[in-house]
Amino acid sequence: MAFAFQFDFPPFMVLVIAILNDGTVMTISLDRVLPNNEPDHWDLAEIFTYAVAYGLHLAMSTIMLFVVIVNTTFFEDNFGLSPLKSSNDPQLHMIIYLQVAIISQALIFITRSQGWFFMERPSLALIGAFCIAQTVASLLALFGTMEFSNVQAIPLAWVAVAWIWNLIWFLPMGECHLILFGRP
Repeated sequence: MAFAFQFDFPPFMVLVIAILNDGTVMTISLDRVLPNNEPDHWDLAEIFTYAVAYGLHLAMSTIMLFVVIVNTTFFEDNFGLSPLKSSNDPQLHMIIYLQVAIISQALIFITRSQGWFFMERPSLALIGAFCIAQTVASLLALFGTMEFSNVQAIPLAWVAVAWIWNLIWFLPMGECHLILFGRP
């Protein structure tokens, strides 16, 4: 996005995402994942295939949100939200931060299962860590104006847009997971 749209994502917000993700990732060791029937081994081709597929999907979700916000009036016309037409608007930085923070962490629920993500319940520690991290991320988006990193708090309606947008893009990731796993 930096090259195509001259979008300068604040490095401090990347640090915030990394810190929030670390707390959730640490709880994976307590997760209730079903063991494999055969001995596990590293299949680098499979790992890279998943990484590329998920990475492209997540990148596309962020780019599409950016394009819809900056280049259309969809959210203004349909939901009465304030227009954000500059590619480096501090509120746009915050919306993109929240969208990336949510969807990147939600990916854990897809990758930890061998079938549909909702068929294998994660541990309470993982669910709790995800909820805490996303509550912090959402509150930061609502109240976290930080001039030093060029982000400005966003209204609750934009927070809702980020959550709904991610839900719309999250569900097809489950289907992508099943296709890559070789299951219908």
